Amino acid sequence: MQSLRSVSERPQSPQRSGFTLIELLVVIAIIAVLVALLLPAVQQAREAARRSTCKNNLKQLALAMHNHHDVYMKFPRNYKGGTDHGWSAWHALSANFELLPYIEQSTLYNRDKAAAENEPGSGGWGYLYGTTLLEPIPTFRCPSALPGPPRSTVSWGGPGTNYAWCSGSSFDTVWGGNNFNGMIGYQQDRYMADVTDGLSNTIMAAEILSGTGATSGSGRYPYDVFYTSNGLFSSIADRAFPTAAELNAIGTQAQNSPTGVRGNNGSSWAWYAAGQSTFNTAATPNWQFPSAGGDCCPGGAHDWGFGIIPPRSLHTGGVNVALGDGSVRFIGENIDLLTFQRLGNRSDGEPVGAF
Repeated sequence: MQSLRSVSERPQSPQRSGFTLIELLVVIAIIAVLVALLLPAVQQAREAARRSTCKNNLKQLALAMHNHHDVYMKFPRNYKGGTDHGWSAWHALSANFELLPYIEQSTLYNRDKAAAENEPGSGGWGYLYGTTLLEPIPTFRCPSALPGPPRSTVSWGGPGTNYAWCSGSSFDTVWGGNNFNGMIGYQQDRYMADVTDGLSNTIMAAEILSGTGATSGSGRYPYDVFYTSNGLFSSIADRAFPTAAELNAIGTQAQNSPTGVRGNNGSSWAWYAAGQSTFNTAATPNWQFPSAGGDCCPGGAHDWGFGIIPPRSLHTGGVNVALGDGSVRFIGENIDLLTFQRLGNRSDGEPVGAF
């Protein structure tokens, strides 16, 4: 009995604590699997929030256009200044400047307008170039897009802009005169009554991307504008409705053998140039080829010539657009070409079909 009691009362060895190596590896593997599963969901949630902000920005800009029209009974031209202000032809402000009072930027509008009008000699351009064109305004920036090229990188750089007004389905850029068939023009005033196809069937604004700041050498798709020549543009049979074959010829040449590149597009909301504050619906959203100019230079310092400047975004599958009635829609990049061109044309008289 004594021997049995002594054995039972013998102290027990302490329990081991902690994980074995195998257990630790299993836990790490489980955590890795959970992160892999959750990360796409988190990214999708963040992109959904960014897209919502983007749509809200477009909505604000569309309503600002409507408010401007209510006050002045017309839309602002996308060309304010130029030689009538004593500036050079390419020194001009976009329609966005006239919208500042309607997007809670009255202080900026009044300050810059007064300072520009009081500046002797240049009619105010020197002041505007050093202030207004560098003013960052969140309403003009999509949180999903990359920043615009800064002034330190390229002479016409700026704070970035990701929204532009629709000049129509024609491949004209600035000096197109009556060739612009969109809601917003350059040399002519535009009115709601001009949109005979219906405001809910006509694109007013959409997203664009900022360039990389490239001035020569290799550009980057889909950000920069690649130049070809006016030859292929001049051979388009119907400038208001380029065919897929005609567009592919221009895009292929721009992609494979460009004559030049510019990457200061999408840099300044206050500047008039195509690729800065206007786009066209000649090609579908997120076009598979680079945005293409003719001899020169949509988005560049001297904006003349022709250009295929479609809307672009970094949202998956398409772009946000604001229609003429102020509503905002997401349009897929696989939309039918003719349907998209008709959406950009304010008065072609044809049904646009489903979009």
